[in-house]
Amino acid sequence: MLDELWIVEDLPYAGGISQLTAVLAATDDGNGGGPVVGHGIAPAPFRNPAALAMEWATLAEMYPGRLAAGIGHGVQSWMAQIGERVDSPLTLLDETLSVVQRLLGGERVDVDGRYVRCADVELVFPPAQPPSVSAGVMGPKSLHLSGALASGTVLPEGRSPDDVVECRRLIDEGRASANRTDAHRLTVFTGYYCGDLAELGPPPPDAPPGWAAVGPSPEVVAPMLRELADAGADTIVLVPFARDFTKALEHAVADLIPLVEDP
Repeated sequence: MLDELWIVEDLPYAGGISQLTAVLAATDDGNGGGPVVGHGIAPAPFRNPAALAMEWATLAEMYPGRLAAGIGHGVQSWMAQIGERVDSPLTLLDETLSVVQRLLGGERVDVDGRYVRCADVELVFPPAQPPSVSAGVMGPKSLHLSGALASGTVLPEGRSPDDVVECRRLIDEGRASANRTDAHRLTVFTGYYCGDLAELGPPPPDAPPGWAAVGPSPEVVAPMLRELADAGADTIVLVPFARDFTKALEHAVADLIPLVEDP
């Protein structure tokens, strides 16, 4: 079984909370266990912080220790499509991260920010085990903010091992500025293509740009993924480029992941 599964909330595909609920339920082992399921990621511009905290708190109580939460700026062109683009995405992310985490921690929140307003709000049912909240970000200022405020960072596809080292450096700068000494979880979404062209078909033409782990066999691709871990990635989320998505994931579980975990 995989250690983690991450759902994607991209406009206009599928809602994040409904996907989280379905995957958590489907992977429950009946004894309170199962893989961690990540929300990767909730766009701050169309997620009210109090409502988001309520949803995550409910799932964290239903499935203790199995929820990983993520909040990001949202793709700005998509946010413009739905009338939710803001002048300062960094400020909105700052305010959203702060309020959501405080609410999940059981605090009573009274803030009047530039974008986020909560007048004396406190969750009636805060989770006994609050989920870690990561920031899904890319830019230097956002990575610095993630280090200062969030419990982790989620990086999108296309980051090379050198990119991961630089991102970790910027995150650590933010952590130092906030005097944080707790753990900070770095999750890296990684595009990969591994296998026989005849079996999986060619990579799709719209595969994300940037670095990817691509090779004809698990023995070639696995060391590339281990480079990401050596560079500072705590979790690697595999995103197959193959047209046959299901077959590619089955192949990864059976042949690729064991080589990454036990070279």
